[in-house]
Amino acid sequence: MRGTWDGRTPRSSDRELVAPRDALSEGPVRFLLVSGRTDDERWGLVGAFWLSIDGDRGGFLVSPGAVWRGAEMVRSFRRALERGWQAEEVYGYWQSLTGVAGDVWIDPQHHADTLFQVARRVGCL
Repeated sequence: MRGTWDGRTPRSSDRELVAPRDALSEGPVRFLLVSGRTDDERWGLVGAFWLSIDGDRGGFLVSPGAVWRGAEMVRSFRRALERGWQAEEVYGYWQSLTGVAGDVWIDPQHHADTLFQVARRVGCL
């Protein structure tokens, strides 16, 4: 299915990673590291699904080396929210796929004191 074009490239809308002040203010969080094919066709870190401890906020942080694949994960998360899913439900879905999930690998859940720590680990800050 094709959406309407809003003048941005497919990658540009997904470069809205996390503003540093937002990353500093969110914490503690749970997160799932996702590995898969990167933009240079190698295997590596694609990014991380994250969820606030209270379960109200979440998203996907894109690794700079996997913008194309990471953008797909961002769109997946955003579209689920648009369809009425809660952030905790989206995160739980991906958490249930820990291990091999199609053409990506999802690590077991980790915890961090702040979202900033996760963003640094993913390399998007």
